[in-house]
Amino acid sequence: MICLDNVKILDILKSGTPFSVKPEVDRELRSRGVVLSRGGYLTIDIGFGITLEKLFPVLLVPLIAIKNGEDIDLRDKEKVKAWARIPMNDLPSVAAGAVTDFIDNLVETEEKRFVDFFNKAPAITTRLHSLELLPGIGKKHMWEIIEKRRKPFESFEDIKDRIPLIPNPKKSIKERIIRELREEDKYYIFILPPRDKWRR
Repeated sequence: MICLDNVKILDILKSGTPFSVKPEVDRELRSRGVVLSRGGYLTIDIGFGITLEKLFPVLLVPLIAIKNGEDIDLRDKEKVKAWARIPMNDLPSVAAGAVTDFIDNLVETEEKRFVDFFNKAPAITTRLHSLELLPGIGKKHMWEIIEKRRKPFESFEDIKDRIPLIPNPKKSIKERIIRELREEDKYYIFILPPRDKWRR
C-alpha cells in the first residue's frame, strides 16, 4: 500500500490552460465531482506531483493555491479535491521536465535506497532477474552483481569499482525509472503499477 503523504508538486496549470485528459481520467474525476469542460479540458487549477515513497506521477485537483515545490498530503481534503495517476507521456512539457529533474535529484540524494536494489534485487521468473530490467545490464553483468553482492555494495562507486565493466549504475537506475513512468514495460520495480492507478 502506497503512503499518500509527501507528494512533491512539480507543476501547476491555471484555470483555462489547455490540457486534454484521457476518457478514463475524465470519468474518474467526474465521479468525484470535478467538472470538465467540453472536449475534456480542465477548467480549474490543477497540479502535477510525484510521491516520494513509491514513485508515480499524479494529477491533482486542488481547492486552494498550491505552489511548485510544495510538499502536500493527498489525504488533505482542504487542499486536494481529487487526484489520479497520470503517465509521464501525458504530462505537460514543464511537468515532464520537472519529473526528470526530480528523478535526477532523488537518485543522487537517496543513493542508499537504490544501491540496496543491487544488493537485494530478486528474480522475477526462472528466466528473468529484476537486475536485467536495468538498461545495459544483461546476464553476464547480472551474475557478476549476484556474485559480488555477497559483500553488500555500499555506493554506486563501490559497484563500479568492484564490477569494472558494468554500465553507469546510477544512469541505469534513472533510465529505468523514466521508462516505468512512461509505462513502457509490463514490469515495475520502482513505480506503482498502472493497475493501482486509482486510489480514493
